[in-house]
Amino acid sequence: MIEEPEKIISHMEHAIYLAKKAWGQTHTNPMVGAVIVEGGKVVSEGYHQRSGGKHAEIIALESYKGTPKADTTLFITLEPCSTAGRTGACTNAIITSGIKHVVIGTLDPNPNHSGYGVTLLKSAGISVKVGVLEEVCREMNVIFNHWIVHQKPLCALKIAMTLDGCMAASTGHSKWITGELARNDVMNWRKLFPAIAVSQNTVSADNPQLTSRLNDEVFCSRRFVFNRALRDLENYKNYHLFTDDFKLETIVVHGTEASRDKVEALEAMGIQAWEISESEGKLDISEFLKLCAKKEIPGVFIEPGAKLATHMISNGLVDYMYIYQSPKFLMDQKGHSLGVERFSELMDESVRLINLKRIHFGEDTLITGNLQNF
Repeated sequence: MIEEPEKIISHMEHAIYLAKKAWGQTHTNPMVGAVIVEGGKVVSEGYHQRSGGKHAEIIALESYKGTPKADTTLFITLEPCSTAGRTGACTNAIITSGIKHVVIGTLDPNPNHSGYGVTLLKSAGISVKVGVLEEVCREMNVIFNHWIVHQKPLCALKIAMTLDGCMAASTGHSKWITGELARNDVMNWRKLFPAIAVSQNTVSADNPQLTSRLNDEVFCSRRFVFNRALRDLENYKNYHLFTDDFKLETIVVHGTEASRDKVEALEAMGIQAWEISESEGKLDISEFLKLCAKKEIPGVFIEPGAKLATHMISNGLVDYMYIYQSPKFLMDQKGHSLGVERFSELMDESVRLINLKRIHFGEDTLITGNLQNF
């Protein structure tokens, strides 16, 4: 087995690179990369490309030619599966291959399986090293990890704000709070998540496309528009979400109290719709998330305005946040900011982010973390 730490890290980095080639394409499975190394060189590799397809280590093993040598090592970003699903247990394939050294990035997040694959490999006389670039291997599957543990979609909010917390001016103007580098980074997350959602207010004000535009390639996840009372239908013919090449990916989410006339008008346009219940004049977002779970949508990336963001955070509906902060002070006493329609009297009423990470994009900063719900 390779013992030099820098080489072990280098090969795991290559496995991670392979895994990310399927960025956003494997739901409801994780992204996984695998490489087989002999004499310090990669001799075979593979990555999981789609749900139901071959697993990364199986592809690498099938591409491997020859008989394993004393130093032949399999590098995998995620603990190999130990149960026979649609593709069979990868631990069995590894044991049968004759490879005697395995390096794993991170354990299976499923509490029912975590560590069992390692145990099986060790029982077969295979040396196993776990935890190489563990944080990176775990973080790239943030959606899968949440889905497999909680059996519900990861609900993530993306917001951009100034240093004084404004998401838009009092006029509603918000282009642009952050610079181009930060805005381009959002495209990565739009491609990662299988669904994106915005409010009708955002559609009316910004006419967004909600597509991921990277390297001259356009990708579109399923798109949701929260429109409780089905306002502004007369202008839908002017909005990208209902007229572009991906219009069939757009679903309008309205309330049970929307008028029958408007529901029929929406149907006449040929636009897909989900009807969910209402509470105190607002859509029941928890019901929306349950519907997503039923449809096996493991993650939703919501780009909210201040009101929707405040409502969702205050009601404990958010699991993860992407906060892009620019070094600007808007200094608008009526600017749109988090906390609208909410009143807090004590610092103890604060909502906290945990597991924080910070990345800089020019002058802007991306802060990510889990929301510590009430």
